Amino acid sequence: MKGTFVLIFRKEQRVLSDEEQQQRTEEVRAWVMQQIKDGRNLEPRVLGDESHSLGEGANIDKPVIALNFIEAADFAEAVKIAKTHPGLRYGVHIEVRPWTDPRAQRKASQ
Repeated sequence: MKGTFVLIFRKEQRVLSDEEQQQRTEEVRAWVMQQIKDGRNLEPRVLGDESHSLGEGANIDKPVIALNFIEAADFAEAVKIAKTHPGLRYGVHIEVRPWTDPRAQRKASQ
């Protein structure tokens, strides 16, 4: 059974040229299509620019810019998949985390 994971993308301070942005877009699109082809049930989500952080000591030094939900055999495979993301070559930071849907847990306990 596959596990569910989220790739959390954080923006770095690096500014890309128009050419680099175009190249990154093409590389990311090809990466996404490969993940879908490989049956990873990739669900990419790009976040808007507007945000508001709440809570004491909220850290927004590197804001989250996108989330990719994927399926992988285990955490090690999820990390391996993340390491292939082209954004890494363009200054993007990626965090890999397992996740569960709390709605599914609630239904199972009823």
